[in-house]
Amino acid sequence: MPSYPGPNQAPLLHENQWYYLLQNETVVDGTASRAVQLRRLKGTTYFVGVSLEITFSGDPGTFAIDIQTADNDLASKYVTIDQAVGALNADFVTRIELPSFWAKFLRVNVVTLTNPVNVTVLVTR
Repeated sequence: MPSYPGPNQAPLLHENQWYYLLQNETVVDGTASRAVQLRRLKGTTYFVGVSLEITFSGDPGTFAIDIQTADNDLASKYVTIDQAVGALNADFVTRIELPSFWAKFLRVNVVTLTNPVNVTVLVTR
């Protein structure tokens, strides 16, 4: 995986932008991705929503990928708010929709991946 520059170095993701948290990478159980900082939207309502598209290069077998958020970009501060498990289409793709949450940073953590396949995680604002 390309080197993550470390705490408080997450790129800022604006509305209508996307970023690869993992890009066709070989990972092992317990691997955390790069993080993004989600730009706070200006306006009368507070809304931070993202979608994640998770693609495997082949059949991943049993898998669990935690979607994690934090207010501080430190490994110890990330908390799991959702999890991708099981449901894949015929091309080994699954999606997670997060319509609203308050956290400033987002990453994924690969909890379980039984088959040695590459993983791509695309986050879109």
